[in-house]
Amino acid sequence: LLTPAISLAIVFLFLAATQGNSIGNAIAKLSAPVLAIPHAAAAFALALLLAPSGVASRVIASLLGWDLPPDYLFINDPNGLALILGLVLKEAPFLLLISLAALPSLGAPRRVALARTLGYKPTTAWLLTVAPVLYPLVRLPLFAVIVFASSAVDVALILGPSLPPTLSVRLLEWFVAPEIESRQLASAAALLQLVVSLSALGIWLLFERVVARAFAPLAARGASRLSARRVTYDTALTALGNALLPLSLAFILIGIGALMLTSVGTEWRYPALVPSVWSTQQWTSALSEWRAPLFNATMIALLSVTAALALSLFMLEAQARSSVSTARIATFLYLPLLVPQVVFISGIAVLAERALLPPSLTLVAAGHFLFVLPYVYLTLQGGYARFDTRWLMLARTLGASNTVCFWRIRLPLLSTQLVTAVMLGLAISLSLYLPTQILGAGRIPTLTTEAIALVSSGNRSTIGTWALLQSA
Repeated sequence: LLTPAISLAIVFLFLAATQGNSIGNAIAKLSAPVLAIPHAAAAFALALLLAPSGVASRVIASLLGWDLPPDYLFINDPNGLALILGLVLKEAPFLLLISLAALPSLGAPRRVALARTLGYKPTTAWLLTVAPVLYPLVRLPLFAVIVFASSAVDVALILGPSLPPTLSVRLLEWFVAPEIESRQLASAAALLQLVVSLSALGIWLLFERVVARAFAPLAARGASRLSARRVTYDTALTALGNALLPLSLAFILIGIGALMLTSVGTEWRYPALVPSVWSTQQWTSALSEWRAPLFNATMIALLSVTAALALSLFMLEAQARSSVSTARIATFLYLPLLVPQVVFISGIAVLAERALLPPSLTLVAAGHFLFVLPYVYLTLQGGYARFDTRWLMLARTLGASNTVCFWRIRLPLLSTQLVTAVMLGLAISLSLYLPTQILGAGRIPTLTTEAIALVSSGNRSTIGTWALLQSA
């Protein structure tokens, strides 16, 4: 619950503080490439940045004259603070892009101007007038964040507590264990994980009602005459909004830079800011082993994205051509996002075993397809909703059939949405860990599975090299 709450607060404060200015637009554009970085690579970057002997500690040590790293636990801390921070840094850009896509339809400048007439300052005015109408539009993606955060495996393996691990990590360990009894434990843990995630959603819904009841009178009473305190309050909110999101993006980008240094540094003693010995040995070793993982990852991504694109276009085109709505069918597409990933994939693996389907690249691609499809469909749905149908009417007056209109008119005009959907689908598929690990039974290596498998090795150079290969 902390992950979605903090992520949503960061995004709303940023939007309220910037309100579409040039700096805000530049930072918003920077969030797109950060969003494309896989969760595992971002977790590795954060670990290398904030570990006791990480880059941040080395910078402070050079200023204060430290000879030894500080004695604190960041990676695998028992309170899960590193895990929460890692999830927040990845989910905030996701919610930001969703919010930016929904904002143009809300008339935010008009709402803020109306609130200013009641005496509110700009940031407070945005939070009181725009945030309540924007929230329903990001509610479904926020539910997906809640479910993902409560059941994340790849980030938990890297940053989460280890003794004991999170429930999702322990579930995966039981599921892949060779003992029959472990499979029974995994089934029980899957049900418990489902209850935990649904409980988190239920608590969030109760939290929504409490906030809504407290929010309405606050927005209706207007600004108080004692404006000095209100100006200070608005200034603090503006400062937080301008600082938190850029800082979170900077953490990821600086961490990626640290991964680059680590991948080519064989000797990096504390508190040196850069390695003292440089070598490309890790890259040479990784490049000699990356062909099979890269081929598997690419084929799985292409198969899943192609299938998701074809099905999404079929459903949207059928809805556009007839009066029959596919909205109810489309709601089932979001099921993989609203059910814990480890529970959903475990169930599919059990069904595949009952159907005597052996672990294969095709089965893994089918699992990826289920998680890629919702994002591809949502991206194309926006393009279909904004499509100017007068182009189709003009083509039909010239004798064009529905098929010709689809291939010669609609698809070219939707090229931007198509490219966006394909790129988003590829990024999601290439970063998926659980479907590959469970449905492939560990026999279908990809860049993601190979990178996460190196967590226990403790070799920073090797981890940095494979994390960069995954991000590339």
